[in-house]
Amino acid sequence: MKIAIIGQKWLGSEVLAAARAFGAVEYVIAPSPEDRLAQAAHISGTDVFICAGAIGDLYGLPAVDLLVSAHSFLYVPAWLRASAAWSVGYHPSLLPLHKGRHAVEGAISAGDRVTGGTVYQLEDGVDDGAVVYQDWCFVEPGETAATLWRRALAPMGLDLLTKTMWHLAEHGFLNTAPQACLKPGAAGPADRAA
Repeated sequence: MKIAIIGQKWLGSEVLAAARAFGAVEYVIAPSPEDRLAQAAHISGTDVFICAGAIGDLYGLPAVDLLVSAHSFLYVPAWLRASAAWSVGYHPSLLPLHKGRHAVEGAISAGDRVTGGTVYQLEDGVDDGAVVYQDWCFVEPGETAATLWRRALAPMGLDLLTKTMWHLAEHGFLNTAPQACLKPGAAGPADRAA
C-alpha cells in the first residue's frame, strides 16, 4: 500500500512511523523543515514537501492508496484528494460536534464532560466527510485543551489512524457512515428499543 501523510508535530511523526508497517510512505507534507514530521521523514529518506500556508503548486505528486491528514490545519484540495484512492483525516472531536481549528478548546469551553476523536473522509467542506472511526474519552476536571490533547486526543488519533491503515491494508476498503448527531429532544437508540 502506498501512503502519503500531511501533518505535523508528534501525531504526524508517529503516524509516519506506524504507516511503515502497512506499506511505503511516498511523501509527507509538513509546515516547516524543523517540524517533527519533516525531520522524521528526512531521516527515513521519505520525500518532504513544505507548505506553511495553502497547498497550492504541488501538482505532480505520486498517486497513493491512502492520503492521511494527521494534525494538519491545511485544506486538502480536490486535486490532491483525487490522487489517492482514500483520503482521511483525524479531527479531535466527535464529529459533527466542534468542527474547525479550535475543536478541543470548543469542547472545554462548552463544558463537555465527554469528547473524542474522529477519522473521517476528506471532502470539500471543513470536517464534513463520512465517519470511518470514532472513539471517546472523558474530559477531566480542570483539564485544559493542551492537557486533553496530550493525554487523550493525540494518542487516540494515532490509534484510530493506525486502525484505519490496518483495515485498508487488510481488507482493501473502509466502512463509512454519515456524520450524525441527535437533536435535542430526539429519541436515542435505547429509547427506540423500548
